[in-house]
Amino acid sequence: MIFKLRFICLFACPLFISASSISAPVPVAGVAPLELRIAVVSDGRADYFVRLLEESLKLIQQPYHIQYVKDIPARRMWWMLGSDDINLFYGMQSKEKDNDKQLVPVRNALTNGLIGQRVLLIRHADTAAFAQIRSVGDLKRTGLIAGFGAGWGDTKVWKAAGLPLYEHAAPWNTVYAMVAAGNRHVDYLPRGVIEVLKEARAHPELAVEQHLLFEYRADFGFYLNPSVAHYRPIIERALKAAEASGLKARLIDEAFGADIKALNLNRRLRLPLLPTPK
Repeated sequence: MIFKLRFICLFACPLFISASSISAPVPVAGVAPLELRIAVVSDGRADYFVRLLEESLKLIQQPYHIQYVKDIPARRMWWMLGSDDINLFYGMQSKEKDNDKQLVPVRNALTNGLIGQRVLLIRHADTAAFAQIRSVGDLKRTGLIAGFGAGWGDTKVWKAAGLPLYEHAAPWNTVYAMVAAGNRHVDYLPRGVIEVLKEARAHPELAVEQHLLFEYRADFGFYLNPSVAHYRPIIERALKAAEASGLKARLIDEAFGADIKALNLNRRLRLPLLPTPK
């Protein structure tokens, strides 16, 4: 496994440094740096979450090192977190993760609930069919099947609403082509408002459904390996400081504001779903 290292502290330093050239951190008096090993993917999905973590720690003047592990399948990343190959990862908050003895939840909703606001990626040919939907019951009666990754917490919301779904165990990026094909037992993808337009740009064979907005209580959170459980109060304090200062709202707007505005959420028909079980 190849690791790319980055040393970040409160002082100016290069963004990317090879393992052989890393030097000891310059400490703030009496404050030891957090030593973090984080899994990320190269497609940019993790950028906001990493930036929120970094900027929040800077805000409270907490030095840190971050070591990145790139492009490991998501399910393996959770295994690596439990085995301490990495010590921080982010993912959907759930009762199962919160109760897992190999994980330590950091108590903060990282997107302020935006990931629980869902817009659909659909086939272009199905635009008229979705335009007729006025309720969750209408969607259920169509028999159209939602696509999710295997084990995703969102599946509980769809199942509780009685909506047909398909859980994709293979690499997630193959499911877009399955929807577009129209004969692979999956018809649409519910995607968060912070991700759907980026995915639509990457997959022009699919369309963004224009008038529905599904809403339920869900968010991402950071999770730590128990070996660094003592980092939790530090990271929680940093994230709270980011909220109080307006830093978090600014980072959300910079990362997602333009796309959220383009989705015209206030003009959409809002369809509440049951909250994710806790």
